[in-house]
Amino acid sequence: MISTEELVGKFKGILEELLARTKASRTTLRLDVPERGFHVNGVVAEALGSGVKSIATETSLQQRKSQTASYLEQHRKILVQNDCANAIPSPPKELMQIYGTKAQMLVPVVRGADMVGWLSVHYNPSTREWSREDVVALETALAATHKQLDKM
Repeated sequence: MISTEELVGKFKGILEELLARTKASRTTLRLDVPERGFHVNGVVAEALGSGVKSIATETSLQQRKSQTASYLEQHRKILVQNDCANAIPSPPKELMQIYGTKAQMLVPVVRGADMVGWLSVHYNPSTREWSREDVVALETALAATHKQLDKM
């Protein structure tokens, strides 16, 4: 069995690759895996571009109550938002106002019948048209995340 520290390191590697492939500002993984101490209100792993503010210390938001998390729970598919300020469902205001995110992609992490978390790709400089290659990079990161969860 892989240790929690090793698992977080593997997740961080997945997120760093996703950050590089998408030329994003920030990539994050949120998970509910209580036996490992993971809860979606906190970030399990994060990768940051140069000068980008971390969201890892922000744990006060009820993430599952956000419109974007509700969308993921209901639809169980990738959510692509090219312009967060005008997106429906609306991203959390804090993500835009405090952390400067202007475009994002999210994908649910589903294990069995449960959505146990999600991967996020944030872009801060401007709105952005996400490419098919960006979506494929997110799908690849999701598959790699499942592979690591299978090893738990």
